[in-house]
Amino acid sequence: MKKEISTKIIIDGRSMTRQLSGISRYIMELTKGYVQQYGENSLVVIVNYYIKDLPFQQFVCPYERHTFVDNVKFSIWLSKQSYEIYHSGDLIGPFWHKKKSMHIITCHDLMFLMVTGFFQMNFIKVMLRKLRIRLFFKYVIRDANLIISVSKTTHDDLKNIYNTESVILREGINKLEFKNIEEEYADLKKDSFFLYVGLGAAHKNIDFMVRAFLATNTEKKLVICGKGHHLINSDRIIYTGYIEDKYLDYLYRNCSAFIFPSKYEGFGLPILEALSYHCKVFSSNAGSLSEFSSKVVSFFDPQKESELVSLINNCDNIILDNEAIDEYLKQFDWKIIWQEFHKTFAEHVSY
Repeated sequence: MKKEISTKIIIDGRSMTRQLSGISRYIMELTKGYVQQYGENSLVVIVNYYIKDLPFQQFVCPYERHTFVDNVKFSIWLSKQSYEIYHSGDLIGPFWHKKKSMHIITCHDLMFLMVTGFFQMNFIKVMLRKLRIRLFFKYVIRDANLIISVSKTTHDDLKNIYNTESVILREGINKLEFKNIEEEYADLKKDSFFLYVGLGAAHKNIDFMVRAFLATNTEKKLVICGKGHHLINSDRIIYTGYIEDKYLDYLYRNCSAFIFPSKYEGFGLPILEALSYHCKVFSSNAGSLSEFSSKVVSFFDPQKESELVSLINNCDNIILDNEAIDEYLKQFDWKIIWQEFHKTFAEHVSY
Protein backbone atom coordinates (compact mmCIF):
# COMPACT_ATOMS: atom_id res chain seq x y z
CA MET A 1 0.00 0.00 0.00
CA LYS A 2 2.40 2.64 -1.27
CA LYS A 3 -0.04 5.40 -2.10
CA GLU A 4 -0.51 8.02 0.58
CA ILE A 5 -3.61 10.07 1.32
CA SER A 6 -3.57 13.85 1.43
CA THR A 7 -7.02 15.27 2.11
CA LYS A 8 -9.04 17.28 4.62
CA ILE A 9 -11.35 14.44 5.66
CA ILE A 10 -10.97 10.66 5.90
CA ILE A 11 -14.17 8.65 6.31
CA ASP A 12 -13.52 5.14 7.62
CA GLY A 13 -15.95 3.02 5.63
CA ARG A 14 -14.36 -0.38 6.22
CA SER A 15 -17.63 -1.60 7.75
CA MET A 16 -19.40 -1.11 4.42
CA THR A 17 -20.57 -4.16 2.49
CA ARG A 18 -21.17 -4.49 -1.23
CA GLN A 19 -24.87 -4.99 -0.55
CA LEU A 20 -25.71 -1.66 1.07
CA SER A 21 -27.80 -1.92 4.22
CA GLY A 22 -27.76 -0.71 7.83
CA ILE A 23 -24.35 0.71 8.70
CA SER A 24 -23.39 0.86 5.02
CA ARG A 25 -26.24 3.28 4.38
CA TYR A 26 -25.27 5.30 7.44
CA ILE A 27 -21.71 5.69 6.14
CA MET A 28 -23.11 6.71 2.75
CA GLU A 29 -25.20 9.45 4.38
CA LEU A 30 -22.29 10.42 6.63
CA THR A 31 -20.16 10.99 3.54
CA LYS A 32 -22.91 13.04 1.89
CA GLY A 33 -23.08 15.21 5.01
CA TYR A 34 -19.38 16.02 4.81
CA VAL A 35 -19.61 16.62 1.06
CA GLN A 36 -22.39 19.16 1.60
CA GLN A 37 -20.26 20.97 4.16
CA TYR A 38 -16.79 20.78 2.61
CA GLY A 39 -17.18 19.65 -1.00
CA GLU A 40 -16.62 16.34 -2.75
CA ASN A 41 -12.91 16.91 -3.40
CA SER A 42 -12.19 17.35 0.30
CA LEU A 43 -12.56 13.74 1.35
CA VAL A 44 -11.57 10.11 0.82
CA VAL A 45 -13.48 7.04 1.99
CA ILE A 46 -11.35 4.14 3.26
CA VAL A 47 -12.78 0.72 2.32
CA ASN A 48 -11.55 -2.87 2.44
CA TYR A 49 -12.72 -3.40 -1.15
CA TYR A 50 -14.19 -1.20 -3.83
CA ILE A 51 -17.87 -0.33 -3.30
CA LYS A 52 -19.53 0.30 -6.66
CA ASP A 53 -22.53 2.10 -5.16
CA LEU A 54 -20.36 4.61 -3.29
CA PRO A 55 -20.04 7.63 -5.64
CA PHE A 56 -17.06 9.21 -3.86
CA GLN A 57 -13.30 8.84 -3.94
CA GLN A 58 -12.30 5.52 -2.36
CA PHE A 59 -9.03 4.18 -1.03
CA VAL A 60 -8.76 0.40 -0.63
CA CYS A 61 -7.05 -0.34 2.68
CA PRO A 62 -5.95 -3.94 3.40
CA TYR A 63 -6.14 -3.72 7.18
CA GLU A 64 -9.14 -5.47 8.75
CA ARG A 65 -11.08 -3.50 11.32
CA HIS A 66 -11.56 -5.88 14.26
CA THR A 67 -8.20 -7.57 14.91
CA PHE A 68 -5.53 -6.21 17.27
CA VAL A 69 -2.64 -6.90 14.89
CA ASP A 70 -4.29 -5.29 11.88
CA ASN A 71 -5.47 -2.35 13.96
CA VAL A 72 -1.93 -1.63 15.16
CA LYS A 73 -0.81 -1.69 11.51
CA PHE A 74 -3.75 0.52 10.59
CA SER A 75 -2.89 2.97 13.39
CA ILE A 76 0.69 3.22 12.14
CA TRP A 77 -0.44 3.67 8.53
CA LEU A 78 -3.04 6.31 9.40
CA SER A 79 -0.55 8.31 11.45
CA LYS A 80 1.51 8.76 8.27
CA GLN A 81 -1.38 10.20 6.23
CA SER A 82 -2.15 13.89 5.79
CA TYR A 83 -5.65 14.84 6.96
CA GLU A 84 -7.51 17.10 9.39
CA ILE A 85 -10.62 15.08 10.25
CA TYR A 86 -11.07 11.32 10.59
CA HIS A 87 -14.61 10.00 11.08
CA SER A 88 -15.41 6.33 11.59
CA GLY A 89 -18.94 5.39 10.55
CA ASP A 90 -18.91 2.44 12.94
CA LEU A 91 -17.29 1.64 16.29
CA ILE A 92 -13.84 1.15 14.76
CA GLY A 93 -10.73 3.27 14.49
CA PRO A 94 -7.04 3.52 15.36
CA PHE A 95 -5.60 2.99 18.83
CA TRP A 96 -3.83 6.36 18.56
CA HIS A 97 -3.67 9.31 16.18
CA LYS A 98 -1.82 12.54 15.45
CA LYS A 99 -2.57 15.26 17.99
CA LYS A 100 -3.38 17.93 15.42
CA SER A 101 -6.13 15.90 13.74
CA MET A 102 -9.74 15.43 14.88
CA HIS A 103 -10.97 11.86 15.39
CA ILE A 104 -14.70 11.14 15.56
CA ILE A 105 -16.29 7.74 16.20
CA THR A 106 -19.95 6.84 15.65
CA CYS A 107 -21.26 4.06 17.89
CA HIS A 108 -24.43 2.34 16.72
CA ASP A 109 -24.74 -0.21 19.50
CA LEU A 110 -22.87 -2.46 21.94
CA MET A 111 -24.99 -5.55 21.37
CA PHE A 112 -21.94 -7.81 21.34
CA LEU A 113 -21.58 -7.00 25.04
CA MET A 114 -25.23 -6.40 25.95
CA VAL A 115 -27.12 -9.30 24.33
CA THR A 116 -27.14 -12.68 26.06
CA GLY A 117 -26.58 -15.43 23.49
CA PHE A 118 -25.16 -13.06 20.87
CA PHE A 119 -22.19 -15.41 20.39
CA GLN A 120 -23.15 -19.02 19.72
CA MET A 121 -20.30 -20.80 21.55
CA ASN A 122 -19.48 -22.26 24.95
CA PHE A 123 -19.29 -20.11 28.09
CA ILE A 124 -15.49 -19.85 28.30
CA LYS A 125 -15.13 -18.86 24.65
CA VAL A 126 -17.89 -16.28 25.05
CA MET A 127 -16.14 -14.72 28.05
CA LEU A 128 -12.81 -14.59 26.22
CA ARG A 129 -14.44 -13.12 23.10
CA LYS A 130 -16.22 -10.43 25.11
CA LEU A 131 -13.02 -9.58 27.01
CA ARG A 132 -11.10 -9.17 23.74
CA ILE A 133 -13.84 -7.01 22.21
CA ARG A 134 -14.20 -4.90 25.34
CA LEU A 135 -10.46 -4.18 25.44
CA PHE A 136 -10.30 -3.50 21.69
CA PHE A 137 -12.99 -0.84 21.75
CA LYS A 138 -11.72 0.59 25.02
CA TYR A 139 -8.55 1.70 23.23
CA VAL A 140 -10.42 2.86 20.12
CA ILE A 141 -12.77 5.02 22.18
CA ARG A 142 -10.05 6.31 24.50
CA ASP A 143 -8.25 8.10 21.68
CA ALA A 144 -11.33 9.65 20.05
CA ASN A 145 -11.97 13.41 20.33
CA LEU A 146 -15.72 13.02 19.86
CA ILE A 147 -18.02 10.01 20.14
CA ILE A 148 -21.48 10.00 18.56
CA SER A 149 -24.26 7.71 19.82
CA VAL A 150 -27.27 7.12 17.59
CA SER A 151 -29.68 6.76 20.53
CA LYS A 152 -30.00 7.39 24.26
CA THR A 153 -29.75 3.63 24.81
CA THR A 154 -26.37 3.51 23.07
CA HIS A 155 -25.27 6.63 24.95
CA ASP A 156 -26.17 4.99 28.28
CA ASP A 157 -24.49 1.69 27.34
CA LEU A 158 -21.26 3.52 26.50
CA LYS A 159 -21.44 5.36 29.80
CA ASN A 160 -22.11 2.20 31.82
CA ILE A 161 -19.50 -0.02 30.13
CA TYR A 162 -16.72 2.44 29.29
CA ASN A 163 -17.53 5.40 31.55
CA THR A 164 -17.30 7.70 28.56
CA GLU A 165 -19.54 10.51 27.34
CA SER A 166 -20.99 10.82 23.85
CA VAL A 167 -23.20 13.14 21.85
CA ILE A 168 -26.59 11.74 20.80
CA LEU A 169 -27.15 12.22 17.09
CA ARG A 170 -29.87 10.00 15.70
CA GLU A 171 -29.90 8.29 12.33
CA GLY A 172 -32.08 9.46 9.47
CA ILE A 173 -34.55 7.84 7.12
CA ASN A 174 -33.24 5.88 4.14
CA LYS A 175 -35.99 6.22 1.55
CA LEU A 176 -36.06 3.57 -1.17
CA GLU A 177 -38.53 5.36 -3.49
CA PHE A 178 -39.02 2.83 -6.27
CA LYS A 179 -42.17 3.55 -8.24
CA ASN A 180 -42.72 0.40 -10.33
CA ILE A 181 -44.35 -2.75 -9.00
CA GLU A 182 -41.97 -5.68 -9.40
CA GLU A 183 -43.61 -8.92 -10.54
CA GLU A 184 -41.48 -11.02 -8.18
CA TYR A 185 -43.91 -10.40 -5.28
CA ALA A 186 -46.91 -8.96 -7.11
CA ASP A 187 -49.01 -11.99 -6.14
CA LEU A 188 -48.87 -10.69 -2.57
CA LYS A 189 -51.82 -8.32 -2.67
CA LYS A 190 -52.14 -5.21 -0.53
CA ASP A 191 -52.87 -5.90 3.16
CA SER A 192 -52.50 -9.65 2.67
CA PHE A 193 -49.28 -10.09 4.65
CA PHE A 194 -47.15 -8.95 7.58
CA LEU A 195 -43.51 -8.04 7.00
CA TYR A 196 -40.20 -8.44 8.82
CA VAL A 197 -36.90 -7.14 7.41
CA GLY A 198 -33.57 -8.02 9.01
CA LEU A 199 -31.08 -10.72 9.88
CA GLY A 200 -31.91 -13.97 11.64
CA ALA A 201 -29.46 -13.40 14.52
CA ALA A 202 -30.45 -14.57 18.01
CA HIS A 203 -31.12 -11.09 19.39
CA LYS A 204 -33.59 -10.39 16.58
CA ASN A 205 -36.07 -12.71 18.38
CA ILE A 206 -37.42 -14.26 15.19
CA ASP A 207 -38.55 -17.53 16.80
CA PHE A 208 -40.71 -15.49 19.16
CA MET A 209 -42.31 -13.66 16.23
CA VAL A 210 -42.95 -16.89 14.31
CA ARG A 211 -44.54 -18.60 17.33
CA ALA A 212 -46.76 -15.60 17.96
CA PHE A 213 -47.80 -15.38 14.32
CA LEU A 214 -48.66 -19.09 14.09
CA ALA A 215 -50.81 -18.69 17.21
CA THR A 216 -53.01 -16.07 15.53
CA ASN A 217 -56.22 -16.62 13.59
CA THR A 218 -55.25 -14.31 10.72
CA GLU A 219 -55.46 -15.47 7.12
CA LYS A 220 -52.62 -13.14 6.17
CA LYS A 221 -49.10 -14.40 5.43
CA LEU A 222 -45.86 -13.51 7.21
CA VAL A 223 -43.03 -12.43 4.88
CA ILE A 224 -39.54 -12.65 6.41
CA CYS A 225 -36.76 -10.87 4.50
CA GLY A 226 -33.04 -11.16 5.16
CA LYS A 227 -30.22 -13.63 5.67
CA GLY A 228 -29.57 -16.25 8.34
CA HIS A 229 -33.11 -17.35 9.14
CA HIS A 230 -34.06 -20.79 10.42
CA LEU A 231 -36.71 -21.89 7.93
CA ILE A 232 -40.02 -23.14 9.32
CA ASN A 233 -42.07 -25.40 7.07
CA SER A 234 -45.36 -23.53 6.95
CA ASP A 235 -47.55 -22.37 4.07
CA ARG A 236 -48.30 -19.25 6.15
CA ILE A 237 -44.69 -18.01 6.08
CA ILE A 238 -42.65 -16.79 3.10
CA TYR A 239 -38.85 -16.46 3.34
CA THR A 240 -37.24 -14.24 0.71
CA GLY A 241 -33.57 -14.37 1.80
CA TYR A 242 -31.58 -11.26 0.88
CA ILE A 243 -33.88 -8.94 -1.01
CA GLU A 244 -33.09 -6.04 -3.34
CA ASP A 245 -34.47 -2.60 -2.59
CA LYS A 246 -36.74 -2.59 -5.64
CA TYR A 247 -38.61 -5.62 -4.24
CA LEU A 248 -38.49 -4.39 -0.66
CA ASP A 249 -40.13 -1.16 -1.76
CA TYR A 250 -43.16 -3.12 -3.00
CA LEU A 251 -43.42 -5.11 0.22
CA TYR A 252 -43.31 -1.99 2.40
CA ARG A 253 -45.98 -0.35 0.27
CA ASN A 254 -48.38 -3.27 0.53
CA CYS A 255 -47.92 -5.00 3.90
CA SER A 256 -50.62 -4.92 6.57
CA ALA A 257 -48.01 -4.12 9.21
CA PHE A 258 -44.27 -4.21 9.78
CA ILE A 259 -43.17 -6.34 12.77
CA PHE A 260 -39.89 -5.76 14.62
CA PRO A 261 -39.51 -8.19 17.57
CA SER A 262 -35.86 -7.56 18.53
CA LYS A 263 -34.56 -8.05 22.08
CA TYR A 264 -32.01 -5.25 21.64
CA GLU A 265 -31.27 -2.56 19.07
CA GLY A 266 -28.93 0.41 19.15
CA PHE A 267 -31.40 2.36 17.02
CA GLY A 268 -33.94 0.46 14.90
CA LEU A 269 -33.58 1.92 11.41
CA PRO A 270 -36.12 -0.45 9.76
CA ILE A 271 -38.84 1.17 11.87
CA LEU A 272 -38.12 4.53 10.25
CA GLU A 273 -38.15 2.93 6.81
CA ALA A 274 -41.53 1.33 7.52
CA LEU A 275 -42.99 4.56 8.92
CA SER A 276 -41.84 6.46 5.84
CA TYR A 277 -44.22 4.20 3.87
CA HIS A 278 -47.05 4.88 6.38
CA CYS A 279 -46.89 1.26 7.52
CA LYS A 280 -48.47 0.14 10.74
CA VAL A 281 -45.52 -0.80 12.95
CA PHE A 282 -45.62 -3.44 15.69
CA SER A 283 -42.36 -3.16 17.61
CA SER A 284 -40.69 -4.65 20.65
CA ASN A 285 -40.18 -2.11 23.42
CA ALA A 286 -36.65 -3.38 24.18
CA GLY A 287 -33.48 -1.26 24.07
CA SER A 288 -33.61 1.86 21.96
CA LEU A 289 -36.86 0.80 20.27
CA SER A 290 -38.85 2.23 23.18
CA GLU A 291 -37.43 5.66 22.26
CA PHE A 292 -39.74 5.80 19.24
CA SER A 293 -43.09 7.49 19.83
CA SER A 294 -46.05 5.36 20.90
CA LYS A 295 -48.19 7.75 18.84
CA VAL A 296 -46.85 6.17 15.64
CA VAL A 297 -45.69 2.72 16.83
CA SER A 298 -47.66 -0.06 18.56
CA PHE A 299 -45.38 -1.68 21.17
CA PHE A 300 -45.30 -5.16 22.68
CA ASP A 301 -43.14 -6.91 25.27
CA PRO A 302 -40.62 -9.12 23.38
CA GLN A 303 -41.12 -11.83 26.00
CA LYS A 304 -44.93 -11.91 25.90
CA GLU A 305 -46.24 -13.62 22.78
CA SER A 306 -49.83 -12.83 23.73
CA GLU A 307 -49.23 -9.09 23.22
CA LEU A 308 -47.98 -9.59 19.65
CA VAL A 309 -50.76 -12.10 18.95
CA SER A 310 -53.30 -9.47 19.99
CA LEU A 311 -51.78 -6.82 17.72
CA ILE A 312 -51.76 -9.16 14.73
CA ASN A 313 -55.34 -10.34 15.30
CA ASN A 314 -56.57 -6.74 15.66
CA CYS A 315 -54.40 -5.23 12.93
CA ASP A 316 -57.28 -4.20 10.68
CA ASN A 317 -58.88 -2.23 13.53
CA ILE A 318 -55.79 -0.08 14.15
CA ILE A 319 -56.10 3.34 12.51
CA LEU A 320 -53.03 5.28 11.35
CA ASP A 321 -52.64 9.04 11.52
CA ASN A 322 -50.45 9.68 8.48
CA GLU A 323 -50.15 13.38 9.22
CA ALA A 324 -48.81 12.57 12.69
CA ILE A 325 -46.31 10.15 11.16
CA ASP A 326 -45.09 12.73 8.65
CA GLU A 327 -44.68 15.33 11.39
CA TYR A 328 -42.80 12.85 13.60
CA LEU A 329 -40.43 11.84 10.81
CA LYS A 330 -39.28 15.41 10.16
CA GLN A 331 -36.75 15.07 12.98
CA PHE A 332 -35.11 12.17 11.14
CA ASP A 333 -34.29 14.08 7.98
CA TRP A 334 -30.60 13.54 7.15
CA LYS A 335 -30.07 17.19 6.20
CA ILE A 336 -31.29 18.36 9.60
CA ILE A 337 -29.26 15.70 11.39
CA TRP A 338 -26.00 16.71 9.70
CA GLN A 339 -26.71 20.38 10.32
CA GLU A 340 -26.95 19.49 14.02
CA PHE A 341 -23.70 17.53 13.78
CA HIS A 342 -21.71 20.30 12.13
CA LYS A 343 -23.08 22.78 14.67
CA THR A 344 -21.94 20.49 17.50
CA PHE A 345 -18.60 19.99 15.80
CA ALA A 346 -18.02 23.74 15.46
CA GLU A 347 -19.25 24.76 18.93
CA HIS A 348 -17.88 22.07 21.21
CA VAL A 349 -14.84 20.49 19.60
CA SER A 350 -11.39 21.89 18.88
CA TYR A 351 -8.24 20.16 17.66
